[in-house]
Amino acid sequence: MDNGTYDGFVNDCAGYGLAQWTHPSRKAMLLDVAKGWGRSIGDLDMQVEFLLQELQALFRGVWDKLRTTSSVREASDAVLLDFERPASTTDPKKLQETKDRRAALAQEFYDKFTGGISMNFIMTAAALCAKALDIARNYKTSYMLGPWGWPATDKMITRATTNGSNAQTNKQWLAKANAIKGKGFLFDCVGLIKGILWGWSGDLSRTYGGAGYACNGVPDYDAKKMIDCCREVSTDFSRIVPGEAVWMDGHIGIYVGGGVVVESTPKWQGGVQCSTLTNTAGSQKLPGTVGSRTWTKHGKLPWVDYSAAEEINEEGNNMTEEQIRKIVRDEITKIRAEMRADHNQCWAEEELAAAIAAGITNGTRPHDLVTREEAAIMALRGMQHKE
Repeated sequence: MDNGTYDGFVNDCAGYGLAQWTHPSRKAMLLDVAKGWGRSIGDLDMQVEFLLQELQALFRGVWDKLRTTSSVREASDAVLLDFERPASTTDPKKLQETKDRRAALAQEFYDKFTGGISMNFIMTAAALCAKALDIARNYKTSYMLGPWGWPATDKMITRATTNGSNAQTNKQWLAKANAIKGKGFLFDCVGLIKGILWGWSGDLSRTYGGAGYACNGVPDYDAKKMIDCCREVSTDFSRIVPGEAVWMDGHIGIYVGGGVVVESTPKWQGGVQCSTLTNTAGSQKLPGTVGSRTWTKHGKLPWVDYSAAEEINEEGNNMTEEQIRKIVRDEITKIRAEMRADHNQCWAEEELAAAIAAGITNGTRPHDLVTREEAAIMALRGMQHKE
């Protein structure tokens, strides 16, 4: 297909790809998308994108069912009968056998990836906080409605500003997105939480920055559904622990401890930022934060393990602030090490090269954390270079 030696793809009546597309019109659309992207017909990201577009545009009933049902069997039957529509559906006995077999397989994979009844948590509260802080402090980000860590590329910026119900609204933040094009990522508020839980790794070469979509047992919820599915939701912030979601009408963030929230917002500097939780810290803005908010309620996300955070909260009198901070620092260090192992690409190559040329840094350890001493030295060198 890719080198042009086979030209019978559209009409060969053979099922192909993730959805085993068979009908000529659907295979023709798949081929058009592949050519439009300049990708192989077997490219996974291209097929996933086409599958989502097809569901939302041509099979809206199936799409709505998949987004709302709590029944694995109901979801399996919807895909089988209303999306794939195999020839076997004409024989009632064979149809029932197919439905039972498919539903059993669907349940098997559902249990595998969500942990079934006794669900295993996919992330500790400390890891969630560390990843959120890492994004806020070490990545260029811009706010747009819809994205969950999309790389700020021409393609994804165009997608955010031309497709879907948020497109027109997103145009007001186009300048900020263009300013970090090729160097940063797009998040909305709930997209920050979903992106982290879906495996976001800061990879500029991946369609969603390394994240999946609605994976790890974490559904594609908006901010309201996200707080509604939390455990121990409360308006009393006296017992809040790091890693909990904080919510107000139309907005959600992640409490990371010490009176600080990490949130993606168009306010202040725009993008993923640290803000002061006035519910616990008072009205004075904390150092290292860009603004202050009073949130309405908070709750524990069902995909996060809070056991260590709760122990810290229960035994807080026996732990110093530095000990608590060390736990978060250790998690950040581990995450950065994992990311360096995943990809060696520097997301700010041009800026790093300019800083090396100016003598501000020697360019080593580009992905590592920086101490206050190192930051002070580099800032002074930058000022001297400017002079």
